[in-house]
Amino acid sequence: MISQFKSQLFLLSLLAFVGGIFLWTLGNPLQETYLGLASLFLIGLSLVIERLAPLHRDWNIDTGDTVGDIGSFVVVFGIIDSALKWLSPFVILALLPNTNTTLGWPLWAQITAATLLIELGAWASHWAHHKYKPLWALHAMHHSSERLYTLNGFRFHPLNHILNHLIMFLPLLALGFSKEALLGYTALALPVTLFQHSNVGFQFGMFSYLFNTNTVHRWHHSAAYNEGMHNFGRAFVVWDHIFGTYYHPSDENEPAIIGLSLGGPSYPPPNQTLPQICWPFAKDCCQ
Repeated sequence: MISQFKSQLFLLSLLAFVGGIFLWTLGNPLQETYLGLASLFLIGLSLVIERLAPLHRDWNIDTGDTVGDIGSFVVVFGIIDSALKWLSPFVILALLPNTNTTLGWPLWAQITAATLLIELGAWASHWAHHKYKPLWALHAMHHSSERLYTLNGFRFHPLNHILNHLIMFLPLLALGFSKEALLGYTALALPVTLFQHSNVGFQFGMFSYLFNTNTVHRWHHSAAYNEGMHNFGRAFVVWDHIFGTYYHPSDENEPAIIGLSLGGPSYPPPNQTLPQICWPFAKDCCQ
């Protein structure tokens, strides 16, 4: 286990690193590209650290799911996510053709409000994907892994990701939040979300009452239903505290089993990516 002081210093350093890139590139048309490159660096860093100091050595062993995780990263976050960002303003224009709203708030206020609203949308979407069977049929793909390591954080059903994006970001675009405000939220979230599935024994202490760290997020991936129905926030757990879904006994404790909720329906194993994508459309998937 990495000491609490080193874990907290590490997270603060990542926040300063990405935040510095955001501030340095303000007004630069390539700001999003720079943040994308920072993301790739953080993913690589997480992969290295979990090799050098794994929480569970067996979680570093490929069980046939790595190819699917990489494929999901390329398709969902490389292609679909890029298309959604490009198409979203056109969707707003189609739905609200007469709107020309632009918030006149200072950037710091927009980022603060955007963080709270995006996290609220993320919490609501995530909770609904666990509560309702047709949505769970999409979200089960993300929970099918029986180990937690950096790359399975990108295993998402394409429709699950599309719904999340629409719920989190379309309302803010309609309200007139600036692109810089949304990227400001992204800069705050990246150091947390990209290490959320890391197979590293961090101890974040009080930081885990604010951020959805990997020690908090592991409980959400518990195969025990009563444990997994917690910690629905994206990068922050503010709304989990408000709605009573926060759960984190301690940094040292963790779920007994990672994976789909015990007693759930039969589901293709994580090394069968295409069957997992097709499964929600099977006649008896949601029975």
